[in-house]
Amino acid sequence: MVVSWRGVRLVETKIDMNVFQTIGIGLSLACLFNCVVANGAQTLPIRSLKKGAFSGIREAKQEVVKSADAWQKIWKQHATAGGESDKIPAVDFSKEMVVLATMGTKRTGGYIIEIVGVEAQDKALKISLKKSSPPPDAMTIQALTAPFHFVAVPKSNLKPEFVEANPGANKK
Repeated sequence: MVVSWRGVRLVETKIDMNVFQTIGIGLSLACLFNCVVANGAQTLPIRSLKKGAFSGIREAKQEVVKSADAWQKIWKQHATAGGESDKIPAVDFSKEMVVLATMGTKRTGGYIIEIVGVEAQDKALKISLKKSSPPPDAMTIQALTAPFHFVAVPKSNLKPEFVEANPGANKK
C-alpha cells in the first residue's frame, strides 16, 4: 500500500503493521505489570533497637509505639529485668515508630522472638514475627526468661497486623 501525504510517499507493509502491533501490546503489558506491582506490598526498612531473652515485660505483647512518652514507659518496664542499665535507644518519633514483640515469661531458655519484616500492604501494616522454642529434649538454661525484640520502622498510620512468618515451617 502506498500513501501520499504532502508529497511524501509512505510505504506500509504487513511486516510494519505487525511490528507496531507487537510494540503496542508489549507496552500495554508493561504498563499493566507496573500497575499490579505498584498496588503490591511495600517493604519497610527495619532498625533493630534491642533483642534478647531477659525483659521486665512479663506478658506476651505485640505493640506499636508512636510517642516518646509511651516508649519511655515501655523501656522502663523492660529495663526492670536484672537491673538492666542500658540507655534507652534513640528514636526520632517525627519520622519513626517502635514495633515491639515479647513472648512473656518462659520457664527455660531457648525461646526466641524476632520481628523479621514489616510491609505496607493495602490498608494494613503487616508485621511478620518469627517465634521459636527449644525441642522437648534440648538442654537449656533453667531460668525464667522473657524473650523480646524492639525495632524502629518509618512512621505509618496504617493499622498494624501481626502475622507469623512462615506459618507452615516447623518450630525450632
